[in-house]
Amino acid sequence: MEKIYRLLYPMRVVLITANNEGKENIMPAAWCYPLSAEPPVFGVAIAKKRFTYELIHKSKYYAINLASPEMKDGVKICGSKSGREIDKFALSGWKKEDGKKVVLIAESPASIECEVIDEYEIGDHVIFVGKAINIVKRREEKGLYHRGGDDFVVV
Repeated sequence: MEKIYRLLYPMRVVLITANNEGKENIMPAAWCYPLSAEPPVFGVAIAKKRFTYELIHKSKYYAINLASPEMKDGVKICGSKSGREIDKFALSGWKKEDGKKVVLIAESPASIECEVIDEYEIGDHVIFVGKAINIVKRREEKGLYHRGGDDFVVV
């Protein structure tokens, strides 16, 4: 049976980075969206069972790193492994870049570092509402969009 939320796809792939107490992770996400233009506020929905949820919940910071088409293989790697067990930066080959509070992905066309201002538990996910505290725009690039499973499209 088709998952009803897939009716909204394709959705842009972003890579959520988070760190806390010496641990860090990269998690691909398609459920990420702007909530306010002024001030710039973004939401990301993350399942409570994810390692990234734990890091953000404890640290109160996360970063949204846009995925470019060239990053597709790394997106698949990061989406198929748990950061509790492996170093996704090492496995993907991406370089770390220091943000104000969160590690960023240097290969990403743009990164938006956010401070959590609220959390909402909705069903099997938590929406982290984050106010942008740092924006790093590296270059213009087409976006990578997820259509479900292993199916991606470039727009």
